[in-house]
Amino acid sequence: MNQKWIFRQEPDEETVDRLSMSLGFGTFESKLLVLRGIDNYEKAREFFKPKIEDIHNPFLMADMQKAVERVATAIENGEKILIYGDYDVDGTTAVSLMYLYLSKIVEKRYLDFYIPDRNSEGYGISHEGIQFAHQNGFSLIIALDCGIKSNEKVEFARQFDIDFIICDHHLPGEEIPNAAAVLDPKRKDCRYPFKELSGCGVGFKLCQGLNTIYKIPESEIFELTDLLAISIAADIVSMTGENRTLAKMGLKILRKTRNIGLRLLIPDEKLPTYDISNIVFEIAPKINAAGRISHGKSAVELMVSDNLKHAQQIVNEIVNLNDSRRMLDSASTAEALEQVLETKQTENFTTVVYGPHWNKGVIGIVASRLTETYYKPTVVFTDGNNGELVASVRSVPEFDVHKALEQCSEFFIKFGGHPAAAGLSMEKERFEDFKIKFEEVVAEMIRDEQKVPTLTIDSVAEIENLNRDFFNFHRKLAPFGPHNMKPVLVLENQSAAGLVKQMGKDGNHIKFYIHNPANSRNIECVGWKLGTFLEDFKTKSFDLAFTVEENHWKGNVTYYLQIRDVKFLN
Repeated sequence: MNQKWIFRQEPDEETVDRLSMSLGFGTFESKLLVLRGIDNYEKAREFFKPKIEDIHNPFLMADMQKAVERVATAIENGEKILIYGDYDVDGTTAVSLMYLYLSKIVEKRYLDFYIPDRNSEGYGISHEGIQFAHQNGFSLIIALDCGIKSNEKVEFARQFDIDFIICDHHLPGEEIPNAAAVLDPKRKDCRYPFKELSGCGVGFKLCQGLNTIYKIPESEIFELTDLLAISIAADIVSMTGENRTLAKMGLKILRKTRNIGLRLLIPDEKLPTYDISNIVFEIAPKINAAGRISHGKSAVELMVSDNLKHAQQIVNEIVNLNDSRRMLDSASTAEALEQVLETKQTENFTTVVYGPHWNKGVIGIVASRLTETYYKPTVVFTDGNNGELVASVRSVPEFDVHKALEQCSEFFIKFGGHPAAAGLSMEKERFEDFKIKFEEVVAEMIRDEQKVPTLTIDSVAEIENLNRDFFNFHRKLAPFGPHNMKPVLVLENQSAAGLVKQMGKDGNHIKFYIHNPANSRNIECVGWKLGTFLEDFKTKSFDLAFTVEENHWKGNVTYYLQIRDVKFLN
């Protein structure tokens, strides 16, 4: 509630009219397309009807030829290949995808995977993982969703004659690791046209590159995009360009997936309509729970399993772990919120908290909760190994927290991440000094508009715009994600038609209808956590900011408006 509404600039009318005529959409729908940068027929074709041909040549990526040749040499010489990945959804789906692809080419006795233990090894490539490779005779490690800053670990592996191929999508440091090949579209010297692939996406490009040699049927390669769609959704990468094409293809595969583990994670009745939000809120937390609370290896075992009984056992374990994760998350968040008040940080530019007993697997969730509550760049610390602290960092929209952390880098043992989120480790005695420096850096960098929650509004809508044609158009805009979010629209001067009622066990939510005189139908409106405004909705008129959502029930689709914010007028 009470966000600052920022209305997007109205697009050029001639461009809107021209697009409307060429596509056959109404003016309102065409306006929303132009606001997304889709201002001509060809861009619309690529957006609405992406084709395999729209996917870029993998050999445009720096080092791809080296990577393909090194894997081919390993296969030819009977070397053992270890697939190594991070313990989150992107990492485990990447490892699963690479393992399933290479299993089509390599006997399984030459192939294995390794996921580091979050508690004992931490994020990224570890000495323990390299020792495992050495002790078990692996001479090539394919690292996925990690490794771009693991210069020292790559050198450490050399003493055992172990080569690395790194497939990462995080920001590189000043120096690229001296590996056999480093695939990362964010490398300064990489001319790959699309920079926002997930870690799993970079792994998929390597599979495409290898397939120029091994010629697995294309249909079998693209059958693996169910895992890729999950990584794109869960890692919250840009839902534009190649990601959107791959996610759209992957969702089609996911809805009829033959992957036993994924089938067990998705209820049969939901499968035909599964979308990005289902992945984010249903599949991703369960896959993540393994790495957060126990070990990410079980998530990979599930996704590569060909044994129904074994897969069901893993699913049962993962569901239990996710329940445990929820309880840990809730308890740690409550303590963190209390600590913010006790340490009088509510007037600060940042929020920095430390709980020695908080589980490392949930501090990222706690950081997100604090950012939602106080709307500040947030760092949540807990105890790591060897007397170190580890932390998860979350930012507010448009503030580059990675850049802020770079100015504090003298405090860190290691750190890495994105503009919106990061992770780091640090010696415990440096906590207070870091807290002061981070506050100073953010205070200097942050702009006034980044200090208050804002809601970007695509357009004011008339109630008459919300008809069947619009809802069909809206569905075609999916899959939604960063840079292709659901349109946020505003209806002005509305009032509830008839009954307004609270929902939920404690009446926390609200539901009512507004009347559309154009077709004499009522449109359902739902407000999560708005139950306390029951009387206001009953008695006042209001401007409503909302997104359109779908309800699926027994094969039927209905639409409702999910309230994003409201401004009462009287």
